[in-house]
Amino acid sequence: MCFYPVVFKLEGRCCLVVGGGAVAARKAASLLECGADVRLVSPDLTEELAREVQKGRIKHIRRAFAEADLDGAYLAICATDNAELNRRIAECCEALHIPVNVVDNPELSSFFVPSVIRRGPLSIGIATGGDSPLFARRLREKLEEQIGPEYGELVFLLGQMRRLLKEEVTDPVVRRKAIEDLLPPGILAAPAQGKIDTIKKQVKECISSLLE
Repeated sequence: MCFYPVVFKLEGRCCLVVGGGAVAARKAASLLECGADVRLVSPDLTEELAREVQKGRIKHIRRAFAEADLDGAYLAICATDNAELNRRIAECCEALHIPVNVVDNPELSSFFVPSVIRRGPLSIGIATGGDSPLFARRLREKLEEQIGPEYGELVFLLGQMRRLLKEEVTDPVVRRKAIEDLLPPGILAAPAQGKIDTIKKQVKECISSLLE
């Protein structure tokens, strides 16, 4: 089966998490990191989740799941150890056309959560279609050693430059060439710290010239 990778914009959107254990805590933390409004349904909570609820960062519904909990949800993550409940939640989501991820059960899931490397605005997701989350995690750990914070800093600068180019240069061909000149094919092959620093310097010089 071939999957279509996408990136959700979750800022301000309601995301439902069902479950109150350690896995639910990890999923809720990831959603909060992306600016989602987390609605969590569970009779019991870990201490970590209880602290987030107390801070007002998570809306907690202290009871078992009910279909009404999906009202207004943009997506759902099911992190319970109850197989029958997981299936019921997945069926409800399917009927309501709400994307659902059932942790450790790819058959019931309509989307998978990749293992993610975050460097500022740069996100790199590694997914195995549910076949081996552990392999995705190990590959992420390997890549994390090679992709440092300087990559995120470069992406941030490139974003500044792109926005300035849109404001100052009307010809899209000229805008595209300005960026392509800084990032020619092969520029990141066997990257080194010095190479990234050089690109960052060139981008900063371009931004300065656009602001003059």
